[in-house]
Amino acid sequence: MSLLALLSLGETGPESSPSGLLPVAGRSLLERQVRLVRRVGAERTLVVAPALPALLRERLQAMPGVTIVEAAAAAAALIGDDDRVLLLADGVELDERIVNATLADGAACRLAVWQVPPGPDAERLDAETLWSGVAVLPAPLVRDVLRGLGEWELGSTLVRTAVEHGAARLLLDSLEDYAPARRRRVPLRWGRPRTAAAAARLTDVVIADAQKGCLDWPARFLHPPVEDALVRLLLPTPVTPNMVTVFGGLVGVAAIVAFATGWLWTGLILVLLIGPLDGVDGKLARARIEYSRWGDLEHVLDKVLEYGWYLALGSWFAGQGAGLAGWLIALGISVFALAEAVQGEFFRRFTGRQLDDWGGFERRWRLVAGRRNTHFWTLLPFAAAGAWFAGFGVILAYAMVTWGVCLWRMLRALASYGTVHSAQIANNFVTTAYDFLPQRGDVSR
Repeated sequence: MSLLALLSLGETGPESSPSGLLPVAGRSLLERQVRLVRRVGAERTLVVAPALPALLRERLQAMPGVTIVEAAAAAAALIGDDDRVLLLADGVELDERIVNATLADGAACRLAVWQVPPGPDAERLDAETLWSGVAVLPAPLVRDVLRGLGEWELGSTLVRTAVEHGAARLLLDSLEDYAPARRRRVPLRWGRPRTAAAAARLTDVVIADAQKGCLDWPARFLHPPVEDALVRLLLPTPVTPNMVTVFGGLVGVAAIVAFATGWLWTGLILVLLIGPLDGVDGKLARARIEYSRWGDLEHVLDKVLEYGWYLALGSWFAGQGAGLAGWLIALGISVFALAEAVQGEFFRRFTGRQLDDWGGFERRWRLVAGRRNTHFWTLLPFAAAGAWFAGFGVILAYAMVTWGVCLWRMLRALASYGTVHSAQIANNFVTTAYDFLPQRGDVSR
C-alpha cells in the first residue's frame, strides 16, 4: 500500500491571491506542503490547482512524483485502490510531527484535530474539536468525493465525508512536544496565514523552531542571532544548504592554510566566524524543508576541518622551536576529540539517543565541554596575551578531560539503558556486584 498525498490550491484570500501562494520561510505554502509530504514518505503527490504561477509550476513539476491537475475529477482517476491518501488542507503550515503522528500505525482513516488550536482559522468539526488540516483517508472514499465535488471546497468536503464514515481522531493537544532531533522542547507548529503580515510572523516561528538545543556556550549564546539573520537573508534566494556547507568548507580550508603559514590571528578569526556559519546550512534546510542526502556529510567535513586546524597549528609551532611537542599536542587533541566523537556516535547508534541529551548532567556538561567552538574560544585569551603555544597545550588538557568525562557518562548511560531494555543485563549487574560496594538496583543517572 503506497502513500499518496493530495494537496490543493484554495480560493482567493483577503489579499487577492490564494493563501497557498503566500511565502513562508522563502517558499510558498503550497511548495512547503509538497516538500513536507515527500519528507514523510509520500511516493506520489497530486496537486489540484486550476492555475499556478509559471515559476511555481516549474518548481513543483521538477520534484519527483508530483502531478498537477486542474480539476478534482482528474485527480480521482489517478488514485489507485491500494493508495492511502494523505490530505493536507490548502494554505496550512504544519509541523512534520503532526503529519507523522497522523500516519502512525498504518491508520486508514484518521483526522488530526485540536481542542485548542495554536492559531486562528482552524475548521470546526463539532463543539469540542477543530480540524488541523491533516487527514489520512481510504482511496475509495476520496475518489467518490472527488468525482462528485463540483464547486464544493475539496478539503472540507472530504473531511465532512470522513466524519460521516466514522473516521478516527487524533488529538494533537496531547502529543509530546519534545523533539529529539533538535534536543529540546519545540511546540507543535501550526498556522493558516491569510495575509502577508501573518505569513511573515509565521516565518519568524519557523526560524525559531529550526534552532537546536543542547549546545556548547558559544553556539547557544553567541551564534543564534548571527545564524538567524543569515538564514532570513538566504531564505528567498536560490542559495541551497549544500552551497552554504561548501562555502563554510572553503573558509575552513583557508583557516588551515592561515595556521600552517603563521597567519595565526587570521586563522583564529576565520575559525570563530565559521562557528555561526556552521549552523546556517542546517537551519536553512530545516526552515525550507530542503534536505539533502548529502547533509550528514557536513558533520564529517566539520571533523576533517577541525583536525586539520590542530595539525596546521602543530606544524607551525613545531617549525617555530616547539619541535616534536607541537606535533604531539596536535595529534593528542585530534585523537582525544576523535575518540570522544566516536564513542558519542556509537552511543547514538546503540540507543537511538544522543549522549549529550541523555540527562541533566549531560546537558549541562555539553555547555562547557571541550569541542571545536569551546577549544578555539579558549585559545582566544591566550592569543591576546601572545601565549599561543600555552593555549594550544590547554586545549589538549581540555580535550583529555572532555573525553574522560564523556566516557564515564557513556558507561553509566549504557548501564542504565541495558538494565531497562534487557532483563539479562539487569540480572548480570545484580549477580556480578561487589559485596563491599553499596548495592543499588538503579544504575541510571
